[in-house]
Amino acid sequence: MMVKKILQKPATGSVLTVASGISFFFTCMLLPLVGRAGGSVPYADRNRLAFLGVLGLTFLLGALATASKMMRRSDDQSPLPYWSLGLCAVCAVLFVLLMTGLLAI
Repeated sequence: MMVKKILQKPATGSVLTVASGISFFFTCMLLPLVGRAGGSVPYADRNRLAFLGVLGLTFLLGALATASKMMRRSDDQSPLPYWSLGLCAVCAVLFVLLMTGLLAI
């Protein structure tokens, strides 16, 4: 009950959206870890785990931002959180590409 009240505040959704954006920027900076150069080193598994952790954090923040804004939207009919939904979709695509090995091509 207390968490729902916190998530429904407009400032919470905005803070989570900004945090997910910064985390996505960090994810993009770590993308070479799982690319061609990072996939051919002896510690490629650790690179992959590090990238997967940051990608998971980014998705979590994006999902929390989306949930927060959707909860608020049900109360005051605020706009649909396109940016947060798009970020979750991009994270899901990156996860699929990582798991299939297509990022290392």
